[in-house]
Amino acid sequence: MKFDHVAIEVDDLDEQVRQLVDHCGMRLLRMGSRFSTGQRIAMLGDGTGTKLELIETDMTSGDDGPTFAHLAFRVDDASGQVSKLNAAGWSTKRDSHRLESAKAETALLRTGTGMDVQVISYDHDSPDDVRWDV
Repeated sequence: MKFDHVAIEVDDLDEQVRQLVDHCGMRLLRMGSRFSTGQRIAMLGDGTGTKLELIETDMTSGDDGPTFAHLAFRVDDASGQVSKLNAAGWSTKRDSHRLESAKAETALLRTGTGMDVQVISYDHDSPDDVRWDV
């Protein structure tokens, strides 16, 4: 596995994207929607291959700001990795499924210590699989 991205839930998705693009050298790679809820997401990259996924979430419930959602790791075979991690004691939160906007296969698991981890395998023409010189 190789580290791929961190996912963070944010209140004002458009403004968060604007701030990171305008001031942090990131690029918007794609917009999409969260598989489980349909919430809007934005995938941003920094040119090195590392990415940040922002998930639009209503923070009116008293949250103070952005919150951690999950870590993601790139793998060759998402469904095969799920089997390996289940055998190691991890639980499956969302079984392997297709993300068309990312052109990828993915699954969401929970470690034995309670952290959510996404495994993802990209098609060769995925919009998320990009690098550029910063």
